[in-house]
Amino acid sequence: MQKKMLKEDYVNVINAHFARQGKKLANISKATLPKLKEIIEKYEIQYDEDKIVMEINEKKRKIAEKEKEREAKYVKQRREYKELKDRQTKEWNELTEEQQDKIYTYILLEKQKDYLNNYWKIQKKNECIKRATDDLEEKFRAEGRLVERRSGDTINVSGINITNGWITTFDWNDEYKMLKSAGVIQGALKILEFIKDEEQHEYYYERKQKTRGCINDDL
Repeated sequence: MQKKMLKEDYVNVINAHFARQGKKLANISKATLPKLKEIIEKYEIQYDEDKIVMEINEKKRKIAEKEKEREAKYVKQRREYKELKDRQTKEWNELTEEQQDKIYTYILLEKQKDYLNNYWKIQKKNECIKRATDDLEEKFRAEGRLVERRSGDTINVSGINITNGWITTFDWNDEYKMLKSAGVIQGALKILEFIKDEEQHEYYYERKQKTRGCINDDL
């Protein structure tokens, strides 16, 4: 806890006094403490040291409380995050390989569906990236730089790779490998429940199709 005014507090008192008059003293922050007190005495600047110190301490107390609250919130969030990750890891490890593979397949099917639904939009974006990369390659070659084309969106200039955007593609095998190498899938049990519901829906739909027109159709 601060017990008396510091140099910066005297500077603030002086600045506030002249600011009310629409004035400002140059280089006031460079003045020594004795000089600041001389200025206060010379211009008869009125101030209440006890009140100023009390306000400073109150401000520091509030800042300390907010910092303590932020720290407590951060610790709580980290603890909850760790508990969630531990629970997800436990759930994932308890699944059979067949169940895990079902989840991989479901995720990849959703990603593939999204890719196909936006196919022409994605191709248009890819073409723009390729043309921009072509222009960049031509620019560096015109400057006499050593350029090597690495891919549709990447060139190597004097040993440094420069990626110009990100070309979107979908390869099932590559996506499967990346997904599997990522390890634990978040929300695995919920995905399994959803898959089960979909499979059940498809099962009854197929039965209904097969028994349609029959007298004893119980569906």
